[in-house]
Amino acid sequence: MPATGSVSSVITAARFIINIDGIETSFSELSGINSEVEPAEYISVDANGNVLHTKQFGKTKPPMVVLKRGVDNSAQMWTWHQLALEGAPSARKSATLKLQDAAGTTFQTYLLEAAWLSKLEIGGLRAGDSAVVVETVQIVCDRIEMQPS
Repeated sequence: MPATGSVSSVITAARFIINIDGIETSFSELSGINSEVEPAEYISVDANGNVLHTKQFGKTKPPMVVLKRGVDNSAQMWTWHQLALEGAPSARKSATLKLQDAAGTTFQTYLLEAAWLSKLEIGGLRAGDSAVVVETVQIVCDRIEMQPS
């Protein structure tokens, strides 16, 4: 949490770089980094016989990252997803996700522990259209850790 009286600046990112096994792939859109703890209702009775309803920490959901980019000739994401489809233990990898500005300066880095590519979607195809074909990937991991800047 920022110190009292400090001013934080708004983050604007130009690209998102994922590094897996030393190979970097650039994405143009970060749809989200999701980390969630479900609230669980807890009902108890205090010493005076009053019924207390509280919310407690419940089940955690695996963190997810959703990224999008224009399709190019790189097969890195496809190959990584194939490992998950095969159930290969090597599909779980440590990865870093860097948020960069237009000058290529990294201003935030996330460590994705035991990450694997759970979903790969290629869309935006229409015959005769000149729009960019988009690759969307959903990465699930055991833990996301924000690295100090």
